[in-house]
Amino acid sequence: MKTNRLSLAVAMTMAAASTPALADGHGAHSASTDADTIRRLEQRIQYLEQTMDERLGALADAMEEQQAANPLSKVHFGGYGEFNYHNLDVDGTDDRQLDFRRWVLFVGYDFSDSVRLVSEFEVEHAVVPGSDGNGAVELEQAYLEFDLSSRQSLKTGILLMPVGIISETHEPTTYYGVERPIIETTIIPTTWFAGGVMYSHSLGNGLSYDLMISEGLKTDDPNADADADPFDLKAGKQKTSFADAFDLATTARLVWRGVPGLEMAVYGQYQPDLDQSAETSYADSATLLGSHVVYQWNQVTTKALYARWDLAGDAAKAAGKDVQDGGYLEVSWKPVDAWGFFARQNSWSQQEGVDKTQTDVGFNYYPLEDIVFKGNYQLQNEDAGNADGFYLGMGYQF
Repeated sequence: MKTNRLSLAVAMTMAAASTPALADGHGAHSASTDADTIRRLEQRIQYLEQTMDERLGALADAMEEQQAANPLSKVHFGGYGEFNYHNLDVDGTDDRQLDFRRWVLFVGYDFSDSVRLVSEFEVEHAVVPGSDGNGAVELEQAYLEFDLSSRQSLKTGILLMPVGIISETHEPTTYYGVERPIIETTIIPTTWFAGGVMYSHSLGNGLSYDLMISEGLKTDDPNADADADPFDLKAGKQKTSFADAFDLATTARLVWRGVPGLEMAVYGQYQPDLDQSAETSYADSATLLGSHVVYQWNQVTTKALYARWDLAGDAAKAAGKDVQDGGYLEVSWKPVDAWGFFARQNSWSQQEGVDKTQTDVGFNYYPLEDIVFKGNYQLQNEDAGNADGFYLGMGYQF
């Protein structure tokens, strides 16, 4: 506004200067009249500028008040889903199934600029038990997040474990393969969520860390069921449903992203007692250590992950399950935005002498950024189950 006003004044001054002076002394009178006119115009422009500023300020205040009065403006929705088909040959037996694998709804709410609610509601396999189905309804995330500073935050509620590559980011558009990487659903039992508290801190230069205290795993009691497996870690997830918490688990992660396209992470978890009882009866402590590297260079991305559980106690050693570990190497190539291709080699063991391997190759097709169609072929060795065949899938997020 000030620039426009000055320009107008200069223009009128130049116009006045270029007007020929009138004879008989009228030139001085004309110059005086032009100066008065310019001064009045400047006063008018200043008044209009002040009035506009006041009205814009009032409008901004009214919009803020309206937003504060409307709670829906603080609510956020999102979600994802995936629909899968597999056609496998399992030791000569055909296994062909369609499955709406997951339907997920995200709901968030902003209490303020620094405090928010994050939640994730999931239905698995379309139909839940009690309705002639074998699916599940789960609350995989439900936590409050507090921004303690621009680099520090605190979360409390149901949280995803800060371990692995896909634990916290597992929408179907974000990874290759119709099913999630098998190492991250067996050795790291993703999706792995638990009730607890997590502190996160970004140190700068791409370095950050997370510390979490949560409910631990609780494995089956062989004293109550002769067929129970007290060292099946995936089955030990309590999912914050009347979770026994005699011995809490401690989880830590350190991540470095100091180079564009590179992510390096190490993480670990310790829980004193897998049976979650006042007195140890059938299992002892469990320690998870893992790391991964992700590097993207132009259209090529490589991922490598390794994780290992060490279970203490004579019972775990006698069962041959005191060490459970696995890892995978994946290479993907995305020559254009719509197409990506990958190959992944997986190796893992959950029992001594049982060494499983699986090879996956396939593609992702993205007709839109948040929609994906997938296909992959897998080959397993005998220890892994000899399930050879192909998968097709569709996924989306919003």
